[in-house]
Amino acid sequence: MAQGKAFTKEQREEILESLRPYLQLGYSRGKACGFIVFDETTLSKWVSSDEALSMKLQGWENAVNVKARQNIKNKIDEGDVDESKWWAERKMKGEFSTRTEQTGADGKDLIPSEEHTKKSQDAINDYLNK
Repeated sequence: MAQGKAFTKEQREEILESLRPYLQLGYSRGKACGFIVFDETTLSKWVSSDEALSMKLQGWENAVNVKARQNIKNKIDEGDVDESKWWAERKMKGEFSTRTEQTGADGKDLIPSEEHTKKSQDAINDYLNK
């Protein structure tokens, strides 16, 4: 509220339009409110009571993500092999991941620790010396 009074519809729309470019650049709502010196809790109250506003803000917040995907898709459409590999490594990890596993499915080491290796070697030696 401005000086204890509710915002008019026009003031509210002006505030929202001031937030728009920051949200479309990927800034958080809190950061965007900070740029225009507006109380984030007031925005949160508006959003909690207005589902259409929530959807509008989410659309603005996703604008940069949509643009980034479009840029990637355009490069792939142009035949950019490196961009295609990049996408495949991230979105089709089961087939194209370059990641090297450090643990097994159970979260335990794939390669035994030095202590485990020594115990195994000792057990083998004990068996062979019988």
